[in-house]
Amino acid sequence: MVIDEDPEPKRFQIDLFIVHPSIDPEELDANLQIEGHFRHKAGDQRYTPLGTPLDGTFPDTRWRHTVRFETGTNRFADQLTSFVDVMDRHRDYFAQLVKTGGSLCVILSFLGDGHFGDAIPKTTLAKISDLGVDLGIQVFTERQN
Repeated sequence: MVIDEDPEPKRFQIDLFIVHPSIDPEELDANLQIEGHFRHKAGDQRYTPLGTPLDGTFPDTRWRHTVRFETGTNRFADQLTSFVDVMDRHRDYFAQLVKTGGSLCVILSFLGDGHFGDAIPKTTLAKISDLGVDLGIQVFTERQN
């Protein structure tokens, strides 16, 4: 038996989170060829997560694409590496976003399903750095829906 197998599936997710002073989220969708699951444009009316309008407008554009994984092991590095490899296709576009005031972050979220443990290969970490992208990690101690 492999030591990291678990009879209870575990979930984690990887997000690409982009903040930019002015870009239209539609442009991000088109250039990255994926849809932002959460997004708003600079200057749009502010609202709560449930859609209730708030005073004022958003000061910047925020765009997030999420991929959720379910696994029978406590490993995650292979999926992170694959995600970063797809991002690498957009290296020049990411550089343009950063040059025009944007910031990018890959967020690895563990959703409260128990133990995860893995080693992120240095080649993946180097690629994240070379892309000008930050690495964020979120750990939830309570199971997330």
